[in-house]
Amino acid sequence: MARGAVRKFETALGAIGVLALIVTGILVTGWNPIPKVSDWWEKVASSASQLSTPETDWIERVGGQPLSAVITGDTVLVNMRGTVEARSLSAGTMLWQREADWAGVAGDGGAAVAIVGRRGAGLVALDPGSGTERWKDKDAVGAWTFRDNVLTLACGGLSDCTLSARAPRDGAQAWKLTLPGIGRVLNGINTDLLGTDVKAEAYRDAIGAMPRAIPAMLGFPIEQKVKVVDALHGKLLREEEPTNISRVVVVGGRVLVSSAVPKDGNCRYSLEARDPGTGKTVWKKDGYDLHTASGAGCEQRRDPAGAETVLVATRGDNREVFLSPRDGREMWAGAEGDEIVAADSQYGLVRTDGGKTLAVVDFDKGGRLWQQTIPGKADVALSRYAVLVRDAREGRLIAYAPGGGTKLLDAKTTADVIGVGEHGLMIGRGRTIGYLRYT
Repeated sequence: MARGAVRKFETALGAIGVLALIVTGILVTGWNPIPKVSDWWEKVASSASQLSTPETDWIERVGGQPLSAVITGDTVLVNMRGTVEARSLSAGTMLWQREADWAGVAGDGGAAVAIVGRRGAGLVALDPGSGTERWKDKDAVGAWTFRDNVLTLACGGLSDCTLSARAPRDGAQAWKLTLPGIGRVLNGINTDLLGTDVKAEAYRDAIGAMPRAIPAMLGFPIEQKVKVVDALHGKLLREEEPTNISRVVVVGGRVLVSSAVPKDGNCRYSLEARDPGTGKTVWKKDGYDLHTASGAGCEQRRDPAGAETVLVATRGDNREVFLSPRDGREMWAGAEGDEIVAADSQYGLVRTDGGKTLAVVDFDKGGRLWQQTIPGKADVALSRYAVLVRDAREGRLIAYAPGGGTKLLDAKTTADVIGVGEHGLMIGRGRTIGYLRYT
């Protein structure tokens, strides 16, 4: 007999022997393993059929990997690669489905619409609940969605494009202007403009998909230049050109120039805010790092963190601060070791006590509003409706009301947050999604 066959025969005999010992043990002791196996299987099946504890209102499997889910009224719009699905918020049932090269949500409340774009076919604005067409722009190659506006970009020629502002509900055009240069690079949905960046890596897609109020001024990156647009009146105000040591962004109605110059192995920082209409300097500060530069050459590669009315910066004494882009004043300064983790135009989130405490700063009141003890390694984010704290190691997700710190939710889950609503969260694992209501 061949050596390989002998080994297989010996292995088979060994397995039979082990099985015989198990059977003998069961007969002698009277032990019945079936209930234990049954209990184990029930636990496995139960965990596979739910996304969290407490359980979601419903669980459904969608057609692809969800990128984000936006809750609007009684509907949740789930965005996937190549498809957008609308589902009932109360039951999870499919309401309608559309093929989409890019999609987003604009408007608020009853004026909300789903913006669905196809390459070469423009975009349509659909009623979230029924999927019926409200209006369309057959020439659009891209769009930016806000709570009070939809900006559509149409590029008929090889260079200049037309930017239009439309009402979300009916598509009524408020203004349009020509953007000189090759604007086709800005195709798709909510392509990055030159402003502030969301500081919430674990929740970027979920929070970024929520429509926000349109800023007064926007910065469009075209042909290595920054086109400064008055978004309220539809005027091209000026054109700025960054250098290899500067980053130009449009924030809080100002053109902000962040410069970083290499010196003695470090970067020397300066900030200058210019009037978007005249280009004149409004304020200037030295020694404030917006974290837009990196590397030995202090190359400018990133937009600053913050929101429309606030910037996150580190000053010369290594303390982190919130800066006003409008007048350059410090809106709040942290103690040594404090770390700013998120901000919107009303609140800021700060880790204190070595990361063990989460403090919420109110920009209107100018001080700490509330605080909570959190795990040191938790992912933290700030949204319109909830402050999110997720401890991935413990499989725990907590949500607090931004204004007062009331605990909205405390759940055991390993699912991802894919959408944030006024009364609950959309969570998902793979292609399975569910609505987790605040408790």
